[in-house]
Amino acid sequence: MSSPGGVCAPSVAGRPVLLQALLASAATTPRTETAPFQPAPMKAAPGDVPLYKDLGRMSFKLEHASPKVQAYFDQGLRLAFAFNHAEAQRAFQAAQKLDPGCALCFWGEALVLGPNINVPMQAEANAPAWAALTRAVVLKDKLPPRERVLIEALQQRYAAEPPADRSALDAAYADAMKRVAAQFPGEDLMQVLYAEAAMDTQPWDYWEAAGAKPKGSTADIVAVLETVLKRRPNHAGAIHLYIHAVEASTRPERALEPARRLAAQMPGAGHIVHMPAHIYYRVGLYRESLDANRQAIAVDEAYFKTSPSDPLYRSAYYPHNIHFLMVSAQMGGAAKTAIDAAAKLDASMPVDVVKAFPIMQPVKAAPYTTHAQFSPPDVILKLAAPPDDLVLVRVMYHYARALAQATRHDAAAARLEIDAITALEKGADFKPFDAWGIPAQAIAQTARLVATARLADAQGDLAGAAAALEQAVAIEEGLAYTEPAYWYYPVRQSLGAVRLRQGRLDEAEKALRESLARVRNNGWALAALAEVYRKRGDVAAENSARQALNKAWFGAEGGPDLTKL
Repeated sequence: MSSPGGVCAPSVAGRPVLLQALLASAATTPRTETAPFQPAPMKAAPGDVPLYKDLGRMSFKLEHASPKVQAYFDQGLRLAFAFNHAEAQRAFQAAQKLDPGCALCFWGEALVLGPNINVPMQAEANAPAWAALTRAVVLKDKLPPRERVLIEALQQRYAAEPPADRSALDAAYADAMKRVAAQFPGEDLMQVLYAEAAMDTQPWDYWEAAGAKPKGSTADIVAVLETVLKRRPNHAGAIHLYIHAVEASTRPERALEPARRLAAQMPGAGHIVHMPAHIYYRVGLYRESLDANRQAIAVDEAYFKTSPSDPLYRSAYYPHNIHFLMVSAQMGGAAKTAIDAAAKLDASMPVDVVKAFPIMQPVKAAPYTTHAQFSPPDVILKLAAPPDDLVLVRVMYHYARALAQATRHDAAAARLEIDAITALEKGADFKPFDAWGIPAQAIAQTARLVATARLADAQGDLAGAAAALEQAVAIEEGLAYTEPAYWYYPVRQSLGAVRLRQGRLDEAEKALRESLARVRNNGWALAALAEVYRKRGDVAAENSARQALNKAWFGAEGGPDLTKL
């Protein structure tokens, strides 16, 4: 089975209620890895909840549980660490029905109804979370200390009538779990729950100084997870969180070996199978990133055949894997794979869902970047236009068309497309994107500037192209971290290519090396760098760059077309 994460979210009264609740929470939603969905209360019959055989062996032994209750409880924990919170809720509810006296089974349900690093807590989830926690509290007095402290810590996270800003509750829970972790230093569960609770207080905001300096509790989070992994190298929850904790740092490679071990620990959880790609991509292993996501997609598709998963999962976490596969293929130059993935990605995201959630527009827009990179102009110009109210999708539609017209040397037509981008950039309402932390206007600015540069380049105005690219680089490199990135390639490589065509080899080398420092093993930049060295007559440096290119590139024989940089 697959783990869609927070997106697999059945609601109290079906999808419309969930949509309304999510939209109501948009103003406080942080930037997320995938999508803004969170489990809402549901009812589950134990007979309808299978015990999966492919979620690994992670366990927290309960003192008074039958084997069947223990199995459901462990499944709930595994799924919680796989970010499939709704399926975890079903497992905990199944355990409760088998044993209404299982205190930690109610604790588990309350736990997964709370916030996580991807999304804040849904308002409608508070009542069932409070009810489950209240039941756990009633039952806790006869528990051994290692079980009782988990319930007592979770009491700090919830309130019968929580404030609109629940940051104080989340911080109190993190502090409580820190004390529990100190009290039980040998218990892996306590350590990993503490790390996750601390991460929830600063989601996706773990580093500063361009990834060089840990922010807030990050140093402690990393240290705790590394301690667990030293004694339990295959702890899936610890590996999952460790990847998220360090991926935006300047040393993501520290998670490479744990990432390589992760998928085997929960081969039936699609999100877990996908997660190594976050490190593979960051360290420049694009083929491995592609393969991980291809496998995750297959796991998801098998899950769809048997799971009652919420339809929104199919429009968020599943497309996230396809998106990741597509951008990995783009970086490696695998044109057909990327174009096929672009079609699949577009088909996986219904327009009505994308309209409801601005956070999904960058993903819906992404297929146009693949066509801009690989498809001939005639194909691009036949692509269907998106609806007018999908602002960011329309920006990238016009961007792809602008590049196609520039390639055809139809300057007037290219300018019309650039003008359309400018009109959206200046006149569209970007407030819905701001509420979700999506830098849509900056993306539109980048699109306009890159398209302007491509047209100038096609007309032989290399100075004009370089000037536009200098501006685009400043914007693109200032975009917040996310994977896949908000802009599909490092614009600095285009600046390096223009400097190369200008014969300004020192500036070209500098731009390309700086690009490679930000996006490692990028075959496009390596090909241009090799050409810089060839023009200089530096055979050794050229050979070194081409060797690196041959390892990184899995596209067309001979490497990238330098006019496409």
